[in-house]
Amino acid sequence: MLPGLSGLEIGRLRMSVGYGTHKRGRPLSPIEVGRLLRRAQSAGASLQDCAEFLKLSKDQASRFLSVLEIPEDFRHLVEFGGNADSKIGFTTAVQLARVSDRDSQRAVATAILEQKLRTDEVRQVIQLHKRSGRTMKECLNEVIAMRPTVERHYVFIGAVSDERVEAILAKMAQSERDALLRFGIDALDLKGTSGRLGAKLFTLVGDERLNGTLMSQGKESIEARIRASITEKVRLVERHS
Repeated sequence: MLPGLSGLEIGRLRMSVGYGTHKRGRPLSPIEVGRLLRRAQSAGASLQDCAEFLKLSKDQASRFLSVLEIPEDFRHLVEFGGNADSKIGFTTAVQLARVSDRDSQRAVATAILEQKLRTDEVRQVIQLHKRSGRTMKECLNEVIAMRPTVERHYVFIGAVSDERVEAILAKMAQSERDALLRFGIDALDLKGTSGRLGAKLFTLVGDERLNGTLMSQGKESIEARIRASITEKVRLVERHS
């Protein structure tokens, strides 16, 4: 057993990490796994203890802790698998965590979503930045320019801004929060748009149709309507819990 964790949390950990878990569906995101491992460490477990308990190597276990170093406003986007729609793949997020400063991390994270950067491209950007001493933006532009074609996506980040709602969302699993956000996306008929919901922020990623809607209806209006939908669904969940 790992100290500091409930039986339910340990069960979810085992269902989310290790061989074959992708076939059954993982209840936790990589960030949620990392937070539980950090709590176990705070309660006295070593990294080796955590790794052995989950049947991982020490290096594999440390990867879950490393992604906790990316900016909070992008953590809810990290998911198992590759980069897709509004998600940053776990392996890519591990590379992102290697970037030393927050502004550069945000620049790379935004490019992952807008330009659909692959893990190898993120690694290439980071290596170029370290070797050349040029700005992260310059390195991103150079790597993106090497592509035969460029496909642009648009990213919009909004705030929940209700402490009571934030507290309830913080207790939910990532998959549960994303389901709540999907209601809002569908209600606003945001074609070509996907999203991820954190406890405090939500992120929308879409094609030209999303950009057109943001321009025609206004970013403040879209943010307020998505926020209202999230609040309504959270209150329904609270009422029936």
